[in-house]
Amino acid sequence: MDHRTASSSGPIFILGLQRGGTNQLLNILRSHPDTIWPDGELHEVLRPKWGGLRAPGPFLRQTMWYLPFLMRQGDVLSPRRPPNGNQQPLPQGLRRRMARRLEQECARNAREVARFRGAMAEEGYAPTRAPAEGETPRMVVKLVNYNVGLAQDLLRIYPNARFVGIIREAEGICESMISRGMSPDVVLPLYQYVARELLALRSAGFPVLLLRFEDIIANIAASTRAVYDWCHLDATAVSGLCLQDKTRVTDTKGNVVGMRKVDAFYDLDSAAKHLRRDVNSAAKARLPQSLQQEIATRCGPLMQQLGYSSDTAPPDGPAPSGIQPA
Repeated sequence: MDHRTASSSGPIFILGLQRGGTNQLLNILRSHPDTIWPDGELHEVLRPKWGGLRAPGPFLRQTMWYLPFLMRQGDVLSPRRPPNGNQQPLPQGLRRRMARRLEQECARNAREVARFRGAMAEEGYAPTRAPAEGETPRMVVKLVNYNVGLAQDLLRIYPNARFVGIIREAEGICESMISRGMSPDVVLPLYQYVARELLALRSAGFPVLLLRFEDIIANIAASTRAVYDWCHLDATAVSGLCLQDKTRVTDTKGNVVGMRKVDAFYDLDSAAKHLRRDVNSAAKARLPQSLQQEIATRCGPLMQQLGYSSDTAPPDGPAPSGIQPA
């Protein structure tokens, strides 16, 4: 089967880096009336939260569910765990276990999905058509950081799945992660891993559409149409988007300790007002020159393969149908 052209009615998986535009892509897909989603990213809904001892009951239940993964593969769903060179595909039993859990988590999140749909309708952005009889909503799940390496396992579970990978200029991601306490020695290998993984998937004919965060900033309407078209979602069913405004929350020393999110509603023509076009340049200005040089040295060649020039982001224009490796 040629996954690049096959029709699909299966789930949709977002692949990318934290702080790399995955939330905007998720919001685009959540805004479509034919989608559902769990309450969190893949690792957040499947893997125990090791700081969850304050709620021992749920923590214990989640740990017991995850125990077969730990025994067979280790902490394979950790987004901060680099895969070793001998990483094997997940056994079939674990893949079935994951599929059942994702279905359960989407069902558990039905109230939030309904709230989201209701909020869009109240703002005047109700779906332009009713779901067809027997139509099944498409599950949307986000994978970040080293969990991108699970894409092949997810395709084994869902042969008709679609994947959308998103990358961002390295300096923007690195500054955002470093400002939250991550070391450059952790961030740079992570960026390299995800960029290489996305390029390898694309080159192998994997069913993935690659976008740059800067494509969305340049033309969110065209990017939205490209994503819906790739995922076989009817773009005419959407009259607007629910995005999120974010501001950094800092402590008294100026350290970033979190983000404040507020839903914001836009029609497709005005959604571009939500996006900061200077976000990468502002991030770069906060980086010391020595670190900018290190990022350019270690990540620059990968960025060029992803369609970035050596000194500029992609120009304004229509979103591409897929990044072509250089």
